[in-house]
Amino acid sequence: MLKDDAKPEYERVGAGALETVAVPGAPLEEPEVARPGQGGGTFSALRHRNFRLFWIGALVSNLGGWLQVVAQNWLVLSLTNSAFLLGLVNFIGNSPMLLLSLFGGVVADRNSRKTVLLITQNAQAILMLIMAVLSFFNIINIWMVIVIALGIGIVQAFNSPAYQTIMLDLVRKEDIMNAIALNSFQFNLTRVIGPGIAGVLVTLVGVAVCFFLNSLSFMAVVGALLLVKLPKPVRIVEKRPMWEEIKESLSYLKSQVALSGLLMIASLFSFFITPYLTLLPVFVQQVFKSGPEDYGILLSAVGVGALTGALLVANISGKLQRRSRFMNWGMLILVGSLFGFSLSTNLILSMVMLALAGGSLVSVNTTLNTIVQSSVPDYLRGRILSIWTLCSVGFMPLGNLQSGIVAQAWGAPVSVMVNMAFFVLFTILIYWFIPKARRF
Repeated sequence: MLKDDAKPEYERVGAGALETVAVPGAPLEEPEVARPGQGGGTFSALRHRNFRLFWIGALVSNLGGWLQVVAQNWLVLSLTNSAFLLGLVNFIGNSPMLLLSLFGGVVADRNSRKTVLLITQNAQAILMLIMAVLSFFNIINIWMVIVIALGIGIVQAFNSPAYQTIMLDLVRKEDIMNAIALNSFQFNLTRVIGPGIAGVLVTLVGVAVCFFLNSLSFMAVVGALLLVKLPKPVRIVEKRPMWEEIKESLSYLKSQVALSGLLMIASLFSFFITPYLTLLPVFVQQVFKSGPEDYGILLSAVGVGALTGALLVANISGKLQRRSRFMNWGMLILVGSLFGFSLSTNLILSMVMLALAGGSLVSVNTTLNTIVQSSVPDYLRGRILSIWTLCSVGFMPLGNLQSGIVAQAWGAPVSVMVNMAFFVLFTILIYWFIPKARRF
């Protein structure tokens, strides 16, 4: 890992192994191991200048991202009035993560993660600007939305592994759980603020303004990356086919049964849990008989809960002795709250249930991400985290698609209830066949 004050290292990638050779005159350091009980407070990761810059840039960009989420989902419903097509658009937009994220991990390991992020952030800004222009001139249709969503999905398949792996370059390893929690905090802070702003903007000035502001927001991350100062390791890399490097990471996971079990649970979250967010506009239309303002309110309720959960995790990140116990309680609260939401016809009660769901989901995801980040060697980090991305995000398109089909046939509440039932069933099976997965 490269710290804020670390000296450059030469990294040599051989056939399946990475050897680190110190630059002459630089002290050779032992690998750091993150241990429960370490940590320096709720905001300890922000003491690192690089992380602080990146965190601020991501905060601005994620605010723009929530404007886009609300505007795009509402645009699709306005154009089609179809829960199925809403699920289909999200399926197509996220499907590249399922197909390309492993290659994104290889790219993140082979190249400067900073450079990869600069390219992907600028590419997304251009695509969002195109959507803004098409919407402004009122010439956009559902097929244009699908094509642009697909383009953004392809870019994000390469963006996400680099984004995940750069975290350990920005902070020390003992601060990684705190950094992930604070990153989740800023993401969910924007979730609280963004949907409400988006709901007002969509109502007053239309979706085009939301798309344009999102395009501008990517420049905050670009600016932060240009200001971040990281030592540049000289990589002497033995070029191998991408498939060999992917196979190497899969072989590593095969030898780490408990870690593989946790990645399976992350896949269940992606397939069965997260589609409830995609179905929120359908709940607004079918259950509450209202418009984009209430959609923004419900998304903000999720954000308030997630914000609280992220602060909780940041506060206890240095004190957790049994991460698995904390994660299991979070899953129990998550399932119960989403069952409650699916049965509710009261807006206030639904906001409470969604806040609980948001907080517990963040707590579980942060814990899972931390375990994965701190359990893998650096030379495999990009590839293993691309598999984490595949599991935690990549199966979301399939989940959105099946949830949209069920919602179209039997309604959004039934879709969420069925998803919760299957999530509980498969989680029990994973814990039954891989007991080590519940003892981190």
